[in-house]
Amino acid sequence: MIYLDNASTTRVYDDTVELMKKIYTTDFFNPSSTYKEGIEVKKLLTTSRETIAKHFSCLPSEIYFTSCATEANNWIINSGFKNKKGNIVISSGEHACVYECAKNLKNKGLDVRFAKLLPSGAIDLDDLLSKIDDNTCLISVIHASNETGIINDLPKISYSVKHKNPKIIIHSDGVQAFLKTTNDVKQLGVDAYSISGHKIGAPKGVGAVYVSSKIKLQPFIYGGGQESGQRSGTENVAGICGLANSVKIFSKNAINSNVKQIKEFAFNSLSDIDDIEILGKNAPATDYIIAFYALNTKAEILQTMCANDGVLIGRGSACSSRHSGNRVLSELGLTQKQIDGALRISFCPETTMEEVKFALDIITKNIKKLREHKIG
Repeated sequence: MIYLDNASTTRVYDDTVELMKKIYTTDFFNPSSTYKEGIEVKKLLTTSRETIAKHFSCLPSEIYFTSCATEANNWIINSGFKNKKGNIVISSGEHACVYECAKNLKNKGLDVRFAKLLPSGAIDLDDLLSKIDDNTCLISVIHASNETGIINDLPKISYSVKHKNPKIIIHSDGVQAFLKTTNDVKQLGVDAYSISGHKIGAPKGVGAVYVSSKIKLQPFIYGGGQESGQRSGTENVAGICGLANSVKIFSKNAINSNVKQIKEFAFNSLSDIDDIEILGKNAPATDYIIAFYALNTKAEILQTMCANDGVLIGRGSACSSRHSGNRVLSELGLTQKQIDGALRISFCPETTMEEVKFALDIITKNIKKLREHKIG
């Protein structure tokens, strides 16, 4: 089996599995315990926090562990309003966990504004700035699109937003960008930045969020005071340590990966097929995602055919694939016919050129077969 749906989830690294197994069976103590064994486990959390902070170039005290990026994003968005006159501005290209959270607030009568996307898939900065005013409390702009891989220029966005209103909190969903592009929060100019473990070889059920010490948020979960009182609940020690361990492995492997060449090969191969359009092909994008649509095909049928041939590819966001249509692709101006043929292939540092060459042969063969038989 060749797996090219890494933007959906990744295989957990073997070393991480072994580390977590040791914690589950040997270092299983509650980190809030005051005896030696508990104190030693607490040190594991401290070391893990330091590892994540290093990749953000921030203070360890500015890192909070969560169950996932969805939780982290909900925490930040729900904390966005500071007063009754306030408003928040959300990119229309956000992952469902940001978009649906914001939409829920809007349905409750709060002032939530949605900024448009450019045809490339990047946020329309002019439209974003037009929706900001003196009462804007927070904006949220995804760093790298989970649908297209397009990277938003966060430094430029942050500078422009802060120039207009320096009090605005700037949040970014960094799930598809973490370890795949610049994550220095000072360079990015963000006040909050969310990540998820299962996109980088860590287990599902663990994530983290950077929150600048300059801003104050209401606690997301009340209880025993874990995570500096911001996110109570006994810590998922094995998951947190697994996250930190996978961060080290992924970042090291990414340096030695030829993923840039792999994407270039995939781009050229797909471009040679008639009636295929690569989304955001002229915009800055992560090397780990390539999205396209093939006219006169049905993505769900093509996906199944490829799976039967041993190649697993995605149909855009795994979350959105459960629903008809595609909100983000619609925002880009794609017709329903184009969306029906939209697919996403995504890589990890361990993806090989041989795997991708084989996969592209299978994809090409099945597109031709579909068109010849006019299936879809």
